[in-house]
This record gives sequence, C-alpha cells and structure tokens, in this order.
Amino acid sequence: MLGIFFLLVWITVIAALTSHDRQNRARLLAPPVEDELKNAAGSQDHAYLARCYRLALSRSLPLRDEQLIRINLSCALNGLGEHQQALEELDRVALTELQPAEVALWLNNRAYTLAFLGRSSDALDNLKDATDLMSGEDNSAREPLLSSCISGTRGIALFHAGDLDGAEAALLSALRQEEEAVTLRFDPELQVDSARTAERWYWLGEIARSRGQHGEARRRYERAAQQQGTEFAGRAQQKLLALLDPTGAARALLPSSAPAKAS
Repeated sequence: MLGIFFLLVWITVIAALTSHDRQNRARLLAPPVEDELKNAAGSQDHAYLARCYRLALSRSLPLRDEQLIRINLSCALNGLGEHQQALEELDRVALTELQPAEVALWLNNRAYTLAFLGRSSDALDNLKDATDLMSGEDNSAREPLLSSCISGTRGIALFHAGDLDGAEAALLSALRQEEEAVTLRFDPELQVDSARTAERWYWLGEIARSRGQHGEARRRYERAAQQQGTEFAGRAQQKLLALLDPTGAARALLPSSAPAKAS
C-alpha cells in the first residue's frame, strides 16, 4: 500500500510520477500530523519533512513502504544540502521491493544526488539506466512526467560536468516535456509543477551566467522568480539582486517591468 509519504515524493523537488493509487493509502501518522506534513511539503520545509520521514522509519512498516519513505527522506536531505546522507539513504533502498518505474525514479534521484557530490559521470550513468528501464516498460508512455524529470536531472548533471550546451538542451527539453505531459493528461487537478519549473529556469540562468550572457541570465532568473513560494524562486531573486560582472563588481539587477510569459 502507498503511504502518505510516497504521495509526497511527487510533490517535492525532483520526483514526478502521478500514477499512484489515491484510494489506497496507509496512514503512517495520526491525521493531525499527516495534515501538518502536507502543509510542510507545500512550503518545502525540508527539515520538517526529514524529521517526519525519520519518525516514520523508526516504526514497524511494510517493507515496500519503508523503501518509498527512504526515497522521500533522500529528497528532503538533498533539499537541505546534505547530499552524502541522501546518497546513503538511497543506497539502503531494496530495489526488489519497487516497481520498474519506481526504480527509474530511484535512479533519477540518485543521479541528482551524485551530481551535487561532484560525480557527474556516475550520475549520467544512472540516468542512462533510468532511460533504458523506462524504454523497456510497456507503461513508459504513461509516465511522461518521470521522463521530464530525468531530462531535468540530466541537465543539472551535465552543467556540473561543464557541458553547458548539453545541459541547456536537456533542461529546455524537460520544460517542454512537462508542459506537453500535463496538456495531454486532460486532468484538471494536474498542473505544471512550479518547484521543478523554478529549478530548471534557475539552472538555465546559471548556464547563461557561466557564458557571460548577463542579459539572458537575467531573463531566465526572472522566469524562475515568477514561481513564487518555491526554493529556487528565492535563489533566483538573490541572483537578480546582485549579478557579478566580469570584473567582480556587484551590479543590482531588478526584475524588468514587463514580466516574461510563464512557461
């Protein structure tokens, strides 16, 4: 059975599957705490989420639920910048308990973690495995949001590897894939995830800044900053306040008066 924590993996920063069974959730916390956890996820309170996931893991759980909660804990730890701990949690997951698409999700999240640990080559290997796994599954076409997440993570890994052109192409592809996936679902409850959108535009801004394209970087940071209330919108706003020019002098950059259209 899917717990409330597995549901939250689709809400948080990296994961994007949507084919969970909404009618079959195991209650791992008392209702008031469960409601509070939902609110914490909405505000991206990674520290609170990590505490709740650890509390759940201290309990006796079905083996499958334990693996899914551990994946969620790794997401929260990545949000806190504790990437080594996130990797340790991911490497404790028993993959035999997961469905193929969930293994692909695990590979995606592991790749994301490795990218921030300076192991971009290993991250890209994990993403290749995830893509191969999804390509071999009959239901892969029903998980286009996961494919967009894999593209987004590939963009981040390539950026950390110094491949700016490849990173840019992958991140733009992730944005397009998610928009197309949401449009094709015809589900009024399904929307493009603002947190993922903000993160992708933020890294696109970093790519432009690395090239010395300050005007394009500003435009991209503005796109990220439009996703108000998300972590990477806040980071983008900081970049807009002070971009460094080639001489190292800070320049104040405020959002333009005519905001770009939302992606």
